[in-house]
Amino acid sequence: MKRAVIFINGELGDVSRLRLKKSDLLIGADGGTKHILKLGLKPNIIIGDLDSIKAVPKDTPVIQFPVDKDKTDTELALEYVVKLGYKEVVLIGFLGRRLDHMVSNLMLLASMPIKITIIEGNQEMFFCRDKLNISGKKNDLVSLIPLLGDCQGVTTVGLKWSLQVRNLQVSSSRGVSNVMLGKSARVGLKTGCLLVIHTYRDQP
Repeated sequence: MKRAVIFINGELGDVSRLRLKKSDLLIGADGGTKHILKLGLKPNIIIGDLDSIKAVPKDTPVIQFPVDKDKTDTELALEYVVKLGYKEVVLIGFLGRRLDHMVSNLMLLASMPIKITIIEGNQEMFFCRDKLNISGKKNDLVSLIPLLGDCQGVTTVGLKWSLQVRNLQVSSSRGVSNVMLGKSARVGLKTGCLLVIHTYRDQP
């Protein structure tokens, strides 16, 4: 399955866990373009109002929007890949100094009908609406955080504190800081959307 990798204008942390493929579509969401260039790569396309980028790399396609707009550059980039038919997206540079952008983007991602992974240093984040397999190591941390409402029928396998068809309330921190018992774990639920945060305890 082809994959789009969107670089956002947040902080670029350790990206050693990012395994790029030749077939990946590299998108610079406005200022996120600088992260692509820092890695010695060239964006396939730049999307945004261009208020956070000093210069556009030569021969790089650009979809420019007005500075006065109703959507963030990240949302515009996501709409673009969905329109192209991509079903898998990786986001880099998600965390940053703009908490308003981060929170609004988080809520936006929770409603997207595609597979989304956020990679931030020793952490990766997923949005689970039915089932999810997690690969890691023993003692890695896994947190399950309900988004957009309560999550019904949550089941886990391979975690220290297991859940068997339980409900997680959006107002509770019960799902935070579980522990992997081995190299893999599984999460499932009947209804709702879980933000699953996997924290590696060691370096790759």
